[in-house]
Amino acid sequence: MKRSNSIIGTLILLSAVVLMNCSKKKVENFTVPKKIFFVEPKDTIDVLQSEEPLAEKVGSIGDSDAVKILSLISYEKNDMVYKTYQIKCPTSIKHKCKTEFGYIREFDVAGNDFLKSSSNASVKKKMIVVSEEEYTESNGIKKLLLDPKSVKDSLELNNFTIFQFLLQSLVSSTDDQLQKIEELYQIVKLVENPSREDQYVTALKKKYPVLSQVDEAGAISSVKTNNDFDQKLTEQRNDLINSFIAGFPLRSSTFKGLVGQFNKLKNYPYLSEKVFEYLSKEGVYSVSGFETQYLVQTDSGNLALEKLKKLEQSLDPTKTVATFEILQDSGTNFRIKLQILDGLGNVSKEEIQTIVSISAEESGNSLGFKVKTDKQDFILSPLETTPNLLIAGQGFKEYVKGIPNDYKDIIKNNDYDKAKMLLAVKFGEGGFDEKLGKMVYVLSSNNRYWMMLDLFRFNPNVKRNRDYEGTLDTSFSIDESNCISTSKWRQPKGELYITGIERSCYSEYEEEIEASEKLCFYEGGSKYFQIEFSPSELRSDKPKVDFKYEDSGVCEAIQYIMQ
Repeated sequence: MKRSNSIIGTLILLSAVVLMNCSKKKVENFTVPKKIFFVEPKDTIDVLQSEEPLAEKVGSIGDSDAVKILSLISYEKNDMVYKTYQIKCPTSIKHKCKTEFGYIREFDVAGNDFLKSSSNASVKKKMIVVSEEEYTESNGIKKLLLDPKSVKDSLELNNFTIFQFLLQSLVSSTDDQLQKIEELYQIVKLVENPSREDQYVTALKKKYPVLSQVDEAGAISSVKTNNDFDQKLTEQRNDLINSFIAGFPLRSSTFKGLVGQFNKLKNYPYLSEKVFEYLSKEGVYSVSGFETQYLVQTDSGNLALEKLKKLEQSLDPTKTVATFEILQDSGTNFRIKLQILDGLGNVSKEEIQTIVSISAEESGNSLGFKVKTDKQDFILSPLETTPNLLIAGQGFKEYVKGIPNDYKDIIKNNDYDKAKMLLAVKFGEGGFDEKLGKMVYVLSSNNRYWMMLDLFRFNPNVKRNRDYEGTLDTSFSIDESNCISTSKWRQPKGELYITGIERSCYSEYEEEIEASEKLCFYEGGSKYFQIEFSPSELRSDKPKVDFKYEDSGVCEAIQYIMQ
Protein backbone atom coordinates (compact mmCIF):
# COMPACT_ATOMS: atom_id res chain seq x y z
CA MET A 1 0.00 0.00 0.00
CA LYS A 2 2.84 2.36 0.84
CA ARG A 3 4.54 1.54 -2.49
CA SER A 4 1.29 2.28 -4.35
CA ASN A 5 0.98 5.66 -2.62
CA SER A 6 4.62 6.40 -3.48
CA ILE A 7 3.99 5.69 -7.19
CA ILE A 8 0.87 7.86 -7.19
CA GLY A 9 2.81 10.67 -5.51
CA THR A 10 5.58 10.41 -8.08
CA LEU A 11 3.06 10.57 -10.93
CA ILE A 12 1.40 13.63 -9.42
CA LEU A 13 4.79 15.32 -9.07
CA LEU A 14 5.72 14.50 -12.68
CA SER A 15 2.35 15.84 -13.87
CA ALA A 16 2.91 19.08 -12.00
CA VAL A 17 6.33 19.48 -13.58
CA VAL A 18 4.87 18.82 -17.04
CA LEU A 19 2.02 21.28 -16.49
CA MET A 20 4.37 23.92 -15.14
CA ASN A 21 6.62 23.69 -18.19
CA CYS A 22 3.95 22.86 -20.77
CA SER A 23 3.99 24.64 -24.11
CA LYS A 24 1.80 24.69 -27.19
CA LYS A 25 3.01 24.47 -30.77
CA LYS A 26 1.14 25.42 -33.93
CA VAL A 27 2.56 24.72 -37.40
CA GLU A 28 1.48 26.49 -40.59
CA ASN A 29 2.91 24.54 -43.52
CA PHE A 30 3.42 26.38 -46.79
CA THR A 31 2.00 24.47 -49.74
CA VAL A 32 4.65 26.10 -51.91
CA PRO A 33 7.93 26.90 -50.11
CA LYS A 34 8.72 30.58 -49.65
CA LYS A 35 12.00 32.42 -50.16
CA ILE A 36 13.95 35.17 -48.38
CA PHE A 37 14.66 38.35 -50.30
CA PHE A 38 17.75 40.09 -48.91
CA VAL A 39 17.62 43.86 -49.36
CA GLU A 40 21.38 43.90 -48.82
CA PRO A 41 22.95 40.74 -50.32
CA LYS A 42 25.86 40.85 -47.83
CA ASP A 43 23.54 40.56 -44.80
CA THR A 44 23.07 37.27 -42.94
CA ILE A 45 20.49 35.65 -40.64
CA ASP A 46 21.18 33.39 -37.66
CA VAL A 47 19.93 29.81 -37.93
CA LEU A 48 18.87 27.94 -34.78
CA GLN A 49 18.92 24.22 -34.00
CA SER A 50 15.23 24.03 -33.02
CA GLU A 51 12.07 26.09 -32.89
CA GLU A 52 12.26 26.54 -29.11
CA PRO A 53 13.22 29.81 -27.40
CA LEU A 54 16.91 30.06 -26.45
CA ALA A 55 17.78 27.32 -28.96
CA GLU A 56 21.43 26.81 -29.90
CA LYS A 57 22.72 28.78 -32.89
CA VAL A 58 23.82 26.55 -35.78
CA GLY A 59 25.30 29.18 -38.08
CA SER A 60 24.24 31.89 -40.50
CA ILE A 61 22.72 32.01 -43.97
CA GLY A 62 22.89 34.64 -46.68
CA ASP A 63 21.43 35.45 -50.05
CA SER A 64 23.65 32.95 -51.88
CA ASP A 65 22.23 30.05 -49.84
CA ALA A 66 18.85 30.47 -51.58
CA VAL A 67 17.05 28.72 -48.70
CA LYS A 68 13.48 27.47 -48.87
CA ILE A 69 11.08 28.30 -46.03
CA LEU A 70 8.80 25.35 -45.34
CA SER A 71 6.55 26.50 -42.49
CA LEU A 72 5.81 29.06 -39.77
CA ILE A 73 5.88 27.64 -36.24
CA SER A 74 4.18 29.39 -33.32
CA TYR A 75 5.52 28.21 -29.96
CA GLU A 76 3.56 29.41 -26.91
CA LYS A 77 5.27 29.40 -23.55
CA ASN A 78 4.87 31.45 -20.37
CA ASP A 79 1.98 33.38 -21.96
CA MET A 80 4.30 34.52 -24.77
CA VAL A 81 4.14 33.45 -28.43
CA TYR A 82 7.52 32.79 -30.03
CA LYS A 83 7.55 32.32 -33.81
CA THR A 84 10.13 30.78 -36.09
CA TYR A 85 10.35 29.81 -39.73
CA GLN A 86 11.45 26.28 -40.53
CA ILE A 87 13.96 26.07 -43.38
CA LYS A 88 15.76 23.28 -45.15
CA CYS A 89 19.39 23.48 -44.03
CA PRO A 90 21.52 24.62 -46.98
CA THR A 91 24.81 22.97 -47.90
CA SER A 92 26.87 25.65 -46.14
CA ILE A 93 25.64 24.65 -42.65
CA LYS A 94 24.14 21.20 -43.29
CA HIS A 95 26.91 19.47 -41.34
CA LYS A 96 25.96 21.46 -38.23
CA CYS A 97 22.21 20.76 -38.32
CA LYS A 98 21.11 17.83 -36.19
CA THR A 99 18.25 17.19 -38.62
CA GLU A 100 17.71 18.33 -42.19
CA PHE A 101 15.93 21.42 -40.84
CA GLY A 102 17.01 24.70 -39.29
CA TYR A 103 15.00 27.58 -37.81
CA ILE A 104 15.13 31.37 -38.10
CA ARG A 105 13.34 33.77 -35.77
CA GLU A 106 10.34 35.53 -37.24
CA PHE A 107 11.60 38.69 -35.53
CA ASP A 108 14.69 38.74 -37.80
CA VAL A 109 12.75 39.02 -41.05
CA ALA A 110 9.74 40.93 -42.38
CA GLY A 111 6.87 38.52 -42.83
CA ASN A 112 3.38 39.20 -44.11
CA ASP A 113 2.00 40.45 -40.76
CA PHE A 114 4.94 42.83 -40.29
CA LEU A 115 4.60 44.30 -43.78
CA LYS A 116 0.87 44.97 -43.32
CA SER A 117 1.27 46.70 -39.95
CA SER A 118 1.59 50.49 -40.20
CA SER A 119 2.86 50.57 -36.60
CA ASN A 120 6.06 48.86 -37.78
CA ALA A 121 7.01 51.67 -40.16
CA SER A 122 9.90 52.84 -37.97
CA VAL A 123 11.33 49.32 -37.43
CA LYS A 124 14.14 48.56 -39.86
CA LYS A 125 14.39 45.04 -41.26
CA LYS A 126 16.50 43.99 -44.21
CA MET A 127 14.95 40.70 -45.28
CA ILE A 128 11.46 39.79 -46.53
CA VAL A 129 9.69 36.43 -46.61
CA VAL A 130 8.13 36.20 -50.05
CA SER A 131 6.69 33.80 -52.60
CA GLU A 132 8.56 32.92 -55.79
CA GLU A 133 6.55 35.52 -57.76
CA GLU A 134 7.10 38.17 -55.07
CA TYR A 135 10.83 37.40 -55.09
CA THR A 136 11.00 38.19 -58.80
CA GLU A 137 8.92 41.34 -58.27
CA SER A 138 11.18 42.44 -55.38
CA ASN A 139 14.24 42.16 -57.62
CA GLY A 140 12.50 44.30 -60.23
CA ILE A 141 11.51 46.94 -57.66
CA LYS A 142 15.05 47.12 -56.29
CA LYS A 143 16.45 47.72 -59.78
CA LEU A 144 13.75 50.28 -60.47
CA LEU A 145 14.63 52.25 -57.33
CA LEU A 146 18.43 52.07 -57.54
CA ASP A 147 19.16 51.81 -61.25
CA PRO A 148 16.06 52.50 -63.39
CA LYS A 149 18.08 52.39 -66.61
CA SER A 150 18.75 48.67 -65.98
CA VAL A 151 15.00 47.92 -66.27
CA LYS A 152 14.52 47.82 -70.04
CA ASP A 153 12.26 44.99 -71.15
CA SER A 154 9.42 44.72 -68.64
CA LEU A 155 8.17 45.88 -65.26
CA GLU A 156 5.39 44.20 -63.28
CA LEU A 157 4.13 45.64 -60.00
CA ASN A 158 1.36 43.99 -57.98
CA ASN A 159 2.33 44.16 -54.30
CA PHE A 160 2.38 47.77 -53.07
CA THR A 161 3.30 46.70 -49.53
CA ILE A 162 6.57 45.20 -50.76
CA PHE A 163 7.24 48.27 -52.92
CA GLN A 164 6.71 50.53 -49.91
CA PHE A 165 8.97 48.38 -47.71
CA LEU A 166 11.80 48.41 -50.27
CA LEU A 167 11.36 52.14 -50.90
CA GLN A 168 11.81 52.90 -47.18
CA SER A 169 14.74 50.45 -46.92
CA LEU A 170 16.67 51.63 -49.98
CA VAL A 171 15.82 55.35 -50.19
CA SER A 172 16.58 57.23 -46.97
CA SER A 173 15.50 60.79 -47.79
CA THR A 174 11.77 61.57 -47.53
CA ASP A 175 12.05 63.96 -50.48
CA ASP A 176 13.76 61.27 -52.58
CA GLN A 177 11.00 58.82 -51.64
CA LEU A 178 8.43 61.39 -52.78
CA GLN A 179 10.26 61.78 -56.10
CA LYS A 180 10.31 58.00 -56.69
CA ILE A 181 6.60 57.69 -55.88
CA GLU A 182 5.67 60.65 -58.06
CA GLU A 183 7.69 59.30 -60.98
CA LEU A 184 6.09 55.88 -60.65
CA TYR A 185 2.65 57.47 -60.43
CA GLN A 186 3.33 59.38 -63.64
CA ILE A 187 4.55 56.17 -65.29
CA VAL A 188 1.24 54.49 -64.44
CA LYS A 189 -0.66 57.50 -65.79
CA LEU A 190 1.45 57.47 -68.95
CA VAL A 191 0.56 53.81 -69.53
CA GLU A 192 -3.11 54.85 -69.33
CA ASN A 193 -2.53 57.74 -71.76
CA PRO A 194 0.64 57.07 -73.82
CA SER A 195 -0.07 59.96 -76.21
CA ARG A 196 0.71 62.53 -73.52
CA GLU A 197 3.75 64.69 -74.30
CA ASP A 198 5.51 67.44 -72.32
CA GLN A 199 8.94 68.13 -70.84
CA TYR A 200 8.31 65.84 -67.86
CA VAL A 201 7.22 62.92 -70.06
CA THR A 202 10.37 63.38 -72.14
CA ALA A 203 12.50 63.28 -68.96
CA LEU A 204 10.64 60.18 -67.67
CA LYS A 205 11.21 58.27 -70.91
CA LYS A 206 14.89 59.14 -70.78
CA LYS A 207 15.25 58.05 -67.15
CA TYR A 208 13.09 54.90 -67.50
CA PRO A 209 13.91 53.10 -70.79
CA VAL A 210 11.24 50.47 -70.04
CA LEU A 211 8.73 53.09 -71.27
CA SER A 212 10.14 52.84 -74.80
CA GLN A 213 8.59 49.40 -75.29
CA VAL A 214 5.40 50.13 -77.24
CA ASP A 215 3.23 47.91 -79.44
CA GLU A 216 1.89 48.63 -82.92
CA ALA A 217 -1.08 50.55 -81.49
CA GLY A 218 1.27 52.86 -79.54
CA ALA A 219 0.42 51.35 -76.13
CA ILE A 220 3.16 50.90 -73.51
CA SER A 221 3.05 47.11 -73.16
CA SER A 222 6.14 46.70 -70.98
CA VAL A 223 4.64 48.06 -67.71
CA LYS A 224 1.92 46.13 -65.90
CA THR A 225 0.24 46.88 -62.57
CA ASN A 226 -2.98 45.73 -60.91
CA ASN A 227 -5.86 47.85 -59.57
CA ASP A 228 -4.88 47.35 -55.93
CA PHE A 229 -1.34 48.59 -56.57
CA ASP A 230 -2.58 51.61 -58.54
CA GLN A 231 -5.09 52.57 -55.85
CA LYS A 232 -2.61 52.35 -52.96
CA LEU A 233 0.07 54.15 -54.95
CA THR A 234 -2.36 56.98 -55.74
CA GLU A 235 -3.47 57.28 -52.11
CA GLN A 236 0.06 57.48 -50.74
CA ARG A 237 1.19 59.81 -53.52
CA ASN A 238 -1.68 62.22 -52.85
CA ASP A 239 -1.01 62.19 -49.10
CA LEU A 240 2.70 62.89 -49.60
CA ILE A 241 2.14 65.61 -52.20
CA ASN A 242 -0.49 67.40 -50.09
CA SER A 243 1.70 67.22 -46.99
CA PHE A 244 4.74 68.46 -48.93
CA ILE A 245 2.88 71.42 -50.40
CA ALA A 246 1.25 72.45 -47.11
CA GLY A 247 4.59 72.27 -45.32
CA PHE A 248 6.66 73.93 -48.03
CA PRO A 249 6.67 77.43 -46.41
CA LEU A 250 8.38 75.92 -43.34
CA ARG A 251 11.31 74.51 -45.30
CA SER A 252 13.30 77.64 -44.53
CA SER A 253 13.06 80.47 -42.02
CA THR A 254 13.87 83.02 -44.73
CA PHE A 255 12.42 83.78 -48.15
CA LYS A 256 15.91 83.51 -49.60
CA GLY A 257 16.03 79.95 -48.31
CA LEU A 258 12.61 79.21 -49.80
CA VAL A 259 13.85 80.41 -53.20
CA GLY A 260 16.52 77.70 -53.09
CA GLN A 261 13.99 75.10 -51.93
CA PHE A 262 11.54 76.00 -54.69
CA ASN A 263 14.12 75.89 -57.45
CA LYS A 264 15.05 72.31 -56.47
CA LEU A 265 11.55 71.18 -57.42
CA LYS A 266 12.28 71.15 -61.16
CA ASN A 267 13.39 67.50 -60.81
CA TYR A 268 9.95 66.47 -59.53
CA PRO A 269 7.23 66.04 -62.18
CA TYR A 270 4.74 68.93 -61.99
CA LEU A 271 5.66 69.81 -58.39
CA SER A 272 6.87 73.36 -59.17
CA GLU A 273 3.50 74.08 -60.75
CA LYS A 274 1.56 72.62 -57.83
CA VAL A 275 3.56 74.54 -55.21
CA PHE A 276 3.29 77.77 -57.23
CA GLU A 277 -0.49 77.31 -57.45
CA TYR A 278 -0.63 76.92 -53.65
CA LEU A 279 1.74 79.77 -52.77
CA SER A 280 0.25 82.29 -55.22
CA LYS A 281 -3.33 81.76 -54.08
CA GLU A 282 -4.99 85.18 -53.46
CA GLY A 283 -1.75 86.85 -54.54
CA VAL A 284 -1.46 90.41 -55.85
CA TYR A 285 1.57 91.01 -58.07
CA SER A 286 3.12 93.70 -60.19
CA VAL A 287 4.20 92.07 -63.45
CA SER A 288 6.87 92.76 -66.05
CA GLY A 289 6.99 91.13 -69.47
CA PHE A 290 3.20 91.05 -69.81
CA GLU A 291 0.84 93.61 -71.31
CA THR A 292 -0.74 94.56 -67.97
CA GLN A 293 0.95 96.15 -64.97
CA TYR A 294 -0.71 93.96 -62.33
CA LEU A 295 -1.76 90.33 -61.97
CA VAL A 296 -4.21 89.24 -59.25
CA GLN A 297 -4.99 85.60 -58.44
CA THR A 298 -8.79 85.51 -58.35
CA ASP A 299 -11.66 84.60 -60.65
CA SER A 300 -13.51 87.89 -59.95
CA GLY A 301 -12.63 91.12 -61.75
CA ASN A 302 -14.33 93.32 -59.14
CA LEU A 303 -12.54 91.55 -56.30
CA ALA A 304 -9.23 91.97 -58.14
CA LEU A 305 -9.73 95.75 -58.34
CA GLU A 306 -10.81 95.98 -54.70
CA LYS A 307 -7.70 94.09 -53.54
CA LEU A 308 -5.44 96.19 -55.68
CA LYS A 309 -6.93 99.50 -54.53
CA LYS A 310 -6.33 98.53 -50.88
CA LEU A 311 -2.64 98.05 -51.65
CA GLU A 312 -2.25 100.78 -54.26
CA GLN A 313 -4.57 103.56 -53.07
CA SER A 314 -3.38 105.92 -55.81
CA LEU A 315 -4.02 103.31 -58.50
CA ASP A 316 -4.01 104.85 -61.98
CA PRO A 317 -7.21 103.62 -63.71
CA THR A 318 -5.37 103.68 -67.02
CA LYS A 319 -2.98 101.01 -65.77
CA THR A 320 -4.33 97.67 -66.87
CA VAL A 321 -5.03 94.79 -64.52
CA ALA A 322 -5.41 91.08 -65.24
CA THR A 323 -6.52 88.13 -63.17
CA PHE A 324 -4.84 84.74 -63.40
CA GLU A 325 -5.86 81.20 -62.60
CA ILE A 326 -3.95 77.92 -62.83
CA LEU A 327 -5.57 75.20 -64.93
CA GLN A 328 -4.57 71.52 -65.01
CA ASP A 329 -5.68 68.13 -66.24
CA SER A 330 -5.60 65.76 -63.24
CA GLY A 331 -2.25 67.06 -62.07
CA THR A 332 -0.64 67.44 -65.52
CA ASN A 333 -0.73 69.87 -68.44
CA PHE A 334 -0.56 73.00 -66.29
CA ARG A 335 -1.72 76.22 -67.94
CA ILE A 336 -2.28 79.79 -66.83
CA LYS A 337 -5.53 81.54 -67.74
CA LEU A 338 -5.11 85.29 -68.04
CA GLN A 339 -8.10 87.66 -68.14
CA ILE A 340 -7.40 91.33 -68.88
CA LEU A 341 -9.87 93.71 -67.18
CA ASP A 342 -11.24 97.08 -68.11
CA GLY A 343 -11.57 99.92 -65.58
CA LEU A 344 -14.87 98.48 -64.29
CA GLY A 345 -13.51 94.99 -63.66
CA ASN A 346 -15.05 93.41 -66.76
CA VAL A 347 -13.06 90.94 -68.87
CA SER A 348 -11.93 92.56 -72.10
CA LYS A 349 -9.57 89.83 -73.27
CA GLU A 350 -8.74 86.24 -72.29
CA GLU A 351 -5.95 83.91 -73.22
CA ILE A 352 -4.60 80.58 -71.97
CA GLN A 353 -0.88 79.82 -72.08
CA THR A 354 0.89 76.52 -71.37
CA ILE A 355 3.38 76.70 -68.49
CA VAL A 356 6.85 75.53 -69.50
CA SER A 357 8.72 76.28 -66.27
CA ILE A 358 8.52 78.30 -63.04
CA SER A 359 11.37 79.50 -60.87
CA ALA A 360 11.38 81.56 -57.68
CA GLU A 361 13.32 84.67 -56.69
CA GLU A 362 13.47 86.79 -53.57
CA SER A 363 11.36 89.90 -54.05
CA GLY A 364 11.28 92.51 -51.32
CA ASN A 365 10.30 90.75 -48.11
CA SER A 366 8.51 87.93 -49.88
CA LEU A 367 8.69 85.44 -52.74
CA GLY A 368 8.47 86.35 -56.44
CA PHE A 369 8.34 84.12 -59.53
CA LYS A 370 9.60 83.90 -63.08
CA VAL A 371 7.01 82.17 -65.27
CA LYS A 372 7.94 80.83 -68.71
CA THR A 373 5.05 79.85 -71.00
CA ASP A 374 4.80 78.67 -74.58
CA LYS A 375 4.20 82.30 -75.62
CA GLN A 376 6.24 84.55 -73.33
CA ASP A 377 8.19 85.03 -70.08
CA PHE A 378 7.07 87.31 -67.27
CA ILE A 379 8.13 88.15 -63.73
CA LEU A 380 5.74 88.37 -60.76
CA SER A 381 6.70 90.63 -57.84
CA PRO A 382 4.31 90.45 -54.83
CA LEU A 383 2.75 93.59 -53.40
CA GLU A 384 2.11 91.63 -50.17
CA THR A 385 2.88 88.19 -48.78
CA THR A 386 0.20 85.68 -49.79
CA PRO A 387 -1.82 83.94 -47.03
CA ASN A 388 -0.17 80.55 -47.61
CA LEU A 389 3.27 82.11 -47.19
CA LEU A 390 2.45 83.84 -43.92
CA ILE A 391 3.59 80.80 -41.96
CA ALA A 392 7.08 81.21 -43.47
CA GLY A 393 9.68 83.51 -41.91
CA GLN A 394 7.90 86.22 -39.96
CA GLY A 395 4.61 84.40 -40.35
CA PHE A 396 5.97 81.37 -38.50
CA LYS A 397 7.32 83.65 -35.78
CA GLU A 398 3.81 85.00 -35.35
CA TYR A 399 2.47 81.43 -35.09
CA VAL A 400 4.98 80.65 -32.34
CA LYS A 401 4.19 83.95 -30.62
CA GLY A 402 0.54 82.89 -30.40
CA ILE A 403 1.40 79.77 -28.35
CA PRO A 404 0.99 80.41 -24.58
CA ASN A 405 4.16 81.07 -22.62
CA ASP A 406 3.07 78.82 -19.74
CA TYR A 407 3.71 75.21 -20.75
CA LYS A 408 1.25 73.99 -18.12
CA ASP A 409 -1.55 75.83 -19.95
CA ILE A 410 -0.50 74.16 -23.21
CA ILE A 411 -0.73 70.69 -21.66
CA LYS A 412 -3.98 71.48 -19.85
CA ASN A 413 -5.89 72.99 -22.79
CA ASN A 414 -4.92 70.79 -25.73
CA ASP A 415 -5.13 67.26 -27.04
CA TYR A 416 -2.09 65.35 -25.69
CA ASP A 417 -0.33 65.00 -29.07
CA LYS A 418 -1.03 68.63 -29.94
CA ALA A 419 0.43 69.65 -26.58
CA LYS A 420 3.61 67.72 -27.43
CA MET A 421 3.81 69.49 -30.79
CA LEU A 422 3.17 72.98 -29.39
CA LEU A 423 5.68 72.51 -26.56
CA ALA A 424 8.28 71.38 -29.10
CA VAL A 425 7.70 74.40 -31.35
CA LYS A 426 7.57 76.92 -28.50
CA PHE A 427 10.35 75.63 -26.24
CA GLY A 428 12.30 73.00 -28.16
CA GLU A 429 15.48 73.25 -30.20
CA GLY A 430 15.25 72.38 -33.89
CA GLY A 431 13.19 73.16 -36.96
CA PHE A 432 12.58 71.71 -40.39
CA ASP A 433 14.80 68.72 -41.23
CA GLU A 434 15.25 68.65 -44.99
CA LYS A 435 16.43 65.02 -45.08
CA LEU A 436 13.49 63.72 -43.06
CA GLY A 437 10.99 66.14 -44.57
CA LYS A 438 9.67 66.83 -41.04
CA MET A 439 9.81 69.34 -38.25
CA VAL A 440 12.20 67.90 -35.65
CA TYR A 441 12.58 69.34 -32.15
CA VAL A 442 14.38 68.30 -28.98
CA LEU A 443 13.36 68.97 -25.37
CA SER A 444 16.39 68.31 -23.15
CA SER A 445 16.45 67.54 -19.44
CA ASN A 446 19.42 69.89 -19.27
CA ASN A 447 17.06 72.89 -19.44
CA ARG A 448 13.51 71.53 -19.96
CA TYR A 449 13.33 68.87 -17.25
CA TRP A 450 10.04 70.02 -15.68
CA MET A 451 8.40 70.22 -19.08
CA MET A 452 9.52 66.67 -19.89
CA LEU A 453 8.28 65.50 -16.50
CA ASP A 454 4.82 66.99 -17.04
CA LEU A 455 4.57 65.45 -20.51
CA PHE A 456 5.30 62.13 -18.81
CA ARG A 457 3.07 62.45 -15.77
CA PHE A 458 0.08 63.80 -17.72
CA ASN A 459 0.29 60.98 -20.25
CA PRO A 460 -3.04 59.07 -20.28
CA ASN A 461 -1.22 55.85 -19.26
CA VAL A 462 0.31 57.39 -16.14
CA LYS A 463 -1.69 57.45 -12.89
CA ARG A 464 -0.95 60.02 -10.19
CA ASN A 465 -1.56 59.13 -6.52
CA ARG A 466 0.02 62.43 -5.55
CA ASP A 467 1.51 65.22 -7.68
CA TYR A 468 4.87 63.54 -8.06
CA GLU A 469 4.30 59.82 -7.61
CA GLY A 470 1.88 57.20 -8.86
CA THR A 471 1.42 53.95 -10.74
CA LEU A 472 2.57 52.99 -14.23
CA ASP A 473 1.04 49.64 -15.13
CA THR A 474 2.65 48.50 -18.39
CA SER A 475 3.89 45.24 -19.86
CA PHE A 476 5.65 45.00 -23.21
CA SER A 477 8.48 43.31 -25.08
CA ILE A 478 11.52 45.18 -26.39
CA ASP A 479 12.31 42.44 -28.90
CA GLU A 480 11.68 38.73 -29.21
CA SER A 481 13.55 37.86 -26.02
CA ASN A 482 13.41 40.78 -23.53
CA CYS A 483 10.21 41.67 -21.69
CA ILE A 484 9.55 44.60 -19.35
CA SER A 485 6.78 45.29 -16.88
CA THR A 486 6.49 48.42 -14.76
CA SER A 487 4.48 49.20 -11.64
CA LYS A 488 5.14 52.69 -10.30
CA TRP A 489 7.00 55.99 -10.67
CA ARG A 490 8.13 58.81 -8.43
CA GLN A 491 9.88 62.17 -8.77
CA PRO A 492 11.86 63.40 -5.76
CA LYS A 493 14.03 66.50 -6.14
CA GLY A 494 14.23 66.77 -9.92
CA GLU A 495 14.73 63.06 -10.68
CA LEU A 496 12.29 60.69 -12.38
CA TYR A 497 12.42 57.06 -11.19
CA ILE A 498 10.46 54.11 -12.60
CA THR A 499 10.09 50.76 -10.84
CA GLY A 500 9.71 47.54 -12.79
CA ILE A 501 11.11 44.20 -13.92
CA GLU A 502 13.22 43.30 -16.95
CA ARG A 503 13.42 39.60 -17.76
CA SER A 504 13.71 37.05 -20.54
CA CYS A 505 10.34 36.49 -22.19
CA TYR A 506 11.04 32.76 -22.51
CA SER A 507 13.00 31.87 -19.42
CA GLU A 508 13.05 28.15 -18.61
CA TYR A 509 12.67 28.99 -14.96
CA GLU A 510 9.70 30.28 -13.01
CA GLU A 511 11.59 31.99 -10.21
CA GLU A 512 10.37 35.28 -8.81
CA ILE A 513 12.31 38.34 -9.98
CA GLU A 514 12.30 41.28 -7.62
CA ALA A 515 11.32 44.65 -9.06
CA SER A 516 13.99 47.33 -9.08
CA GLU A 517 13.90 51.11 -9.33
CA LYS A 518 15.86 52.98 -12.01
CA LEU A 519 16.64 56.66 -12.51
CA CYS A 520 15.48 57.60 -16.02
CA PHE A 521 16.24 61.31 -16.38
CA TYR A 522 17.03 64.20 -14.09
CA GLU A 523 17.23 67.98 -14.06
CA GLY A 524 20.44 69.18 -15.71
CA GLY A 525 21.05 65.81 -17.36
CA SER A 526 21.60 64.86 -21.01
CA LYS A 527 18.44 62.81 -21.73
CA TYR A 528 15.96 64.30 -24.19
CA PHE A 529 12.60 63.88 -25.90
CA GLN A 530 12.67 64.10 -29.69
CA ILE A 531 9.39 65.20 -31.28
CA GLU A 532 8.76 64.95 -35.04
CA PHE A 533 5.78 65.88 -37.23
CA SER A 534 4.90 67.00 -40.73
CA PRO A 535 4.63 70.80 -41.15
CA SER A 536 1.05 70.36 -42.34
CA GLU A 537 0.14 69.09 -38.83
CA LEU A 538 0.61 72.60 -37.40
CA ARG A 539 -2.96 73.40 -38.44
CA SER A 540 -4.44 70.21 -36.99
CA ASP A 541 -6.29 69.94 -33.68
CA LYS A 542 -5.23 66.28 -33.40
CA PRO A 543 -1.88 66.09 -35.16
CA LYS A 544 0.11 62.96 -35.89
CA VAL A 545 3.28 63.30 -33.82
CA ASP A 546 6.25 60.91 -33.63
CA PHE A 547 8.02 60.64 -30.28
CA LYS A 548 11.49 59.25 -29.56
CA TYR A 549 13.24 58.68 -26.26
CA GLU A 550 16.30 56.45 -25.93
CA ASP A 551 17.02 54.61 -22.70
CA SER A 552 17.40 51.08 -21.39
CA GLY A 553 15.65 48.67 -19.04
CA VAL A 554 12.43 49.74 -17.35
CA CYS A 555 12.97 53.34 -18.54
CA GLU A 556 12.04 52.17 -22.04
CA ALA A 557 8.46 52.35 -20.75
CA ILE A 558 8.63 56.10 -21.48
CA GLN A 559 9.05 55.45 -25.19
CA TYR A 560 6.41 52.71 -25.06
CA ILE A 561 3.65 54.90 -23.56
CA MET A 562 4.49 58.18 -25.29
CA GLN A 563 5.15 57.08 -28.88
